[in-house]
Amino acid sequence: MRISFASKKRRVIMVVTLLIAASAIGVAIAAWTTGGTGSGQASAGTATAMTISAGTPSTNLYPTASADVAAVISNPNPYKVHVSSVALGAVTVDGGHSGCNTASVTVAPVADNSGSGWDVPAKSGGVNGSLNVDLVGAISMTNAANDFCQGATFTVALTATGASTP
Repeated sequence: MRISFASKKRRVIMVVTLLIAASAIGVAIAAWTTGGTGSGQASAGTATAMTISAGTPSTNLYPTASADVAAVISNPNPYKVHVSSVALGAVTVDGGHSGCNTASVTVAPVADNSGSGWDVPAKSGGVNGSLNVDLVGAISMTNAANDFCQGATFTVALTATGASTP
């Protein structure tokens, strides 16, 4: 059996090509399997207090009846906040009705939205997240209310309690 020069040349070229390809693959694998060590860093933000402002009540207050307290909770944080309850505090009356006997007005001790609380949306862009809250039946007036209470606007101090990230 005789091997021609052209056949030998092709074999040599094929072997050299395979060696070059194997070397290139070895370098490529080595480049992808390298390792290293070091450290990273993260910073925690700071929570900003939410605010609660008066909303527009959906019901009116009358002697021997209760009504809703309306509020708007504003969240300046970049994450939503869960408020588990709202504590109701002191009641004041507007200046035009200073003769109203506010002792005839009482508030429920705590409102919690039937146990589920409220999720206040996160701030988006430059706009604080906000949630309208209607505290059903949270304020009551006894029949001891005098005539100066007619048409009065009552302000109730509110505090969000149990606020946390969900």
